[in-house]
Amino acid sequence: MGFSWKRLFSKPTSRYPVANPADKSFAEAIAQLNVRLIVCDNFSLVRFGDGEMIIINGEAIDLSKKFNGEHQYIPGEVKHEQQRALLQQSLRWQAPHYFVGIACPCCVGTPAFLALKAQSEQSEQQLTWANIFVNSNFSTFMSDTIDALAGRTVNMICHQKADVAQLPFVVSTSFRSGPNSWLNDHQRLLEEISAYIELNASTDEVFLFCAGVLSNILVYQLSEKYPDNTYIDIGSVFDDVMGLGKTRRYLRNGKTLQQTCVWV
Repeated sequence: MGFSWKRLFSKPTSRYPVANPADKSFAEAIAQLNVRLIVCDNFSLVRFGDGEMIIINGEAIDLSKKFNGEHQYIPGEVKHEQQRALLQQSLRWQAPHYFVGIACPCCVGTPAFLALKAQSEQSEQQLTWANIFVNSNFSTFMSDTIDALAGRTVNMICHQKADVAQLPFVVSTSFRSGPNSWLNDHQRLLEEISAYIELNASTDEVFLFCAGVLSNILVYQLSEKYPDNTYIDIGSVFDDVMGLGKTRRYLRNGKTLQQTCVWV
């Protein structure tokens, strides 16, 4: 594929997210998560970008025809509202090991950022960037975060067309989703992953989620029931590597690779 993997790992000095918003650093945020991966300090990360924010706010959205099929939300539809309620729970659930990434002011504007922050009901220490793995942090993810996964048992929740053999680490088990997975695949995937964890008495394993809006719901539910593993919504970072295409601007080497997101 002509893809070159860089190995530039350096261990960060601080371990946990800072509480003072004035001290929040985009680069440090990913470094802190990498340390947790290295020392097997289990955690969970959900991420609420503009798509999730639209659903949370009850606004219609249809991305079901985009790329490999993303999501659709129709206000008032019973199943859609049931899933939206679960998505809201995943935004608001609180636990010391549970971190919530929200869309930042530089990407969605300050009013939307503050509204989502308030809706989350999370303490400052549990909040981070929805874009934590992309923009100017993307190169760090592709080097340091991948190195931090070394020696861990890694499982993938990803699209049915994804080629996990191309990933720069061995995938223990892959669980597959399809288009509009937050409506179509939720219960099946929850049961499949739960059965895997219980059958293998899994602890200290890493589950990486690339299932769109459904990722947040599954991360929340699995974190609550099986807290002794790590669950991370990594979004689209491996789409091109897994043969799904350059589905985001940062994967097309756009100007966003130079963008360092801010908090306040």
